[in-house]
Amino acid sequence: MTSATAAGARALPPAWVGMLFFVAAETMLFGGLLFAFVLFRLWSPVWPPLGEPRLPLGVTAVNTLVLLASAVTLGRARRHARAGAGPRARRALALTAALGWTFVAVQGSEWVGLAQWGVTAASGPYGGLVFALIGAHGVHVLGAVVWLLVDAVGGAAAAPPPARLGAGALYWYFVCALWLAIFAAVYL
Repeated sequence: MTSATAAGARALPPAWVGMLFFVAAETMLFGGLLFAFVLFRLWSPVWPPLGEPRLPLGVTAVNTLVLLASAVTLGRARRHARAGAGPRARRALALTAALGWTFVAVQGSEWVGLAQWGVTAASGPYGGLVFALIGAHGVHVLGAVVWLLVDAVGGAAAAPPPARLGAGALYWYFVCALWLAIFAAVYL
């Protein structure tokens, strides 16, 4: 690349570059888990495997809508931030975090229900993969909720810095899209 082309090119902010690498690594992690689950499902003569309960589709479908709604509120936060409406951006971030927390809480109650039915991480391949996928995703959503809360209560009236907000949004959209893949593979 010549200096003339370099001068016209826009570099990604370091927060974005770091987040892109992180999302790439997470894609490999969850891709491996999903691949293992799909193979297990394809090799099973019946689904769910004999002796295993069918996972609760209704409450999880509604919970999926909660997570998707959080993606909408995050989009609003980003629009408010770009418009210089810091307090509105922070309120939308807080709402996004609350929706994310609701998603995690409902998933946690589902985990308790699964354990009561005897499906645990140690109960066999089905339980192990279900717990690994749902649990790992829940931990990632929880981490993203913390990130959102830090930006929501950042103290200043100004909106969070665009690069940090954009990197956080990239991650949030990733965990939302990832959940759709997990939901389709595990629950449908």
